[in-house]
Amino acid sequence: MRPRVLHLIDDCKLGGVNLALKSLCESRLTEDFEFSILHIDLASHRIKRFEADIIVLHTSSSWKKLPGFVLLSLKNRGIPILLQEHHYCEGFVIHEQPNKWRFFLMLRLSYTLMDRVLAVSAAQARWLLGNRLVNADKLVVLKQARPVNALLSLPEKALSFPIQLGAYGRLHKQKGFDLLLKAMEKLPAEKVELRLAGSGEMSLLLDSMAATQDNVTLIGEIEDVPQFLSSCDAVIIPSRWEPFGLICQESLAAGKAIVTSSVDGLPEQLAEVLATIGREDSSVLFTDQTVTALVGALECLISQAEHKLEIEKESCLSNLIYEERCLAAKRWPTLVEAWRELLFSEQQRAKRLQ
Repeated sequence: MRPRVLHLIDDCKLGGVNLALKSLCESRLTEDFEFSILHIDLASHRIKRFEADIIVLHTSSSWKKLPGFVLLSLKNRGIPILLQEHHYCEGFVIHEQPNKWRFFLMLRLSYTLMDRVLAVSAAQARWLLGNRLVNADKLVVLKQARPVNALLSLPEKALSFPIQLGAYGRLHKQKGFDLLLKAMEKLPAEKVELRLAGSGEMSLLLDSMAATQDNVTLIGEIEDVPQFLSSCDAVIIPSRWEPFGLICQESLAAGKAIVTSSVDGLPEQLAEVLATIGREDSSVLFTDQTVTALVGALECLISQAEHKLEIEKESCLSNLIYEERCLAAKRWPTLVEAWRELLFSEQQRAKRLQ
């Protein structure tokens, strides 16, 4: 009989998290484990004992949910409980938590109730350990990924002006799309255009900002990411904080030039690919989280495009080669194997403690 792994999630709006989780539960791991996903309201405190061998939590911690965490731990004694930290990181604290002491206390109490805390990037893990939020023997780094092989078949896009920029994700303060639209106001429409895809709480604000800009189009939710990326010369990721950021993996696999803020888990996944090949790449530009810095990065991208067209006579903005794109795609099978090792390890540990 396969061990039963129950994933508990309380936010259906986390697009990247839900996609990655769905992919995991449909992966070849189903040969060894029986997966199920349950949406739960931890703040309601209606917690029961679950029919599971391992429980994986995909939820943000909070003072309101802390009693639910306690009940979950008490009512499921003997079942390993793992919390994957999709939400909190250094950038989040900088932008959202003026009372750091109280927030850190809540995190320490929440993590104490868990058997394992799963960090989604090395940067997040360093932040957790550096602030003594979790014990090192309880922390596991398990980076995010999803299947992106469909993106490897995208052909190079012929470069021409205006450059076609793409940005997509939840329309939330975290993603920094308001900064991006302010930056686009300062760039010539004949040189660069932006298509922004997604939905969320900032939809109305971003709609009103885009209404006055000739070079910005909001297109709502997208179902077909490969089709969206095929029309882009570059992808812009202006996040204020980002524990990991699956868009980086997708953009690399699609072979697109990338402009990204250098926060949390974003730089490391780009550096991993470029360092493996053994070169720096002008296809990746890092920027600070200000309008001025974004304008500078996009002006640099425009200059690169002009140079490629006028001097190098190249037809594609990105310098990413196919081997680099494949490295991004290989993150998925690597992650699947890491999950397999972790779940087997937790199952064996639980048996020893019984």
